[in-house]
Amino acid sequence: MKVIKRTRNQQEANIIVGFLNAHDIDAELLDGAINSVLPVLPGGVRIAVPDEQEAEALTLLNNAQTGATAIDDEDVL
Repeated sequence: MKVIKRTRNQQEANIIVGFLNAHDIDAELLDGAINSVLPVLPGGVRIAVPDEQEAEALTLLNNAQTGATAIDDEDVL
């Protein structure tokens, strides 16, 4: 497993993990249990993926951040 991202809170991490899972990436939280007690950890919540999915996961996150995954009005029926 490779850590690909850290977030400040569990809610943000859950959104990212859900996004990656929806794109067939086996992402998971590494600090979820600790974070349920302390809502904001100084080191953040770590998100990890299997080694072989690291490049695809990083590409998806980068595309989401730049808006490349946005749906255009023309794409909606």
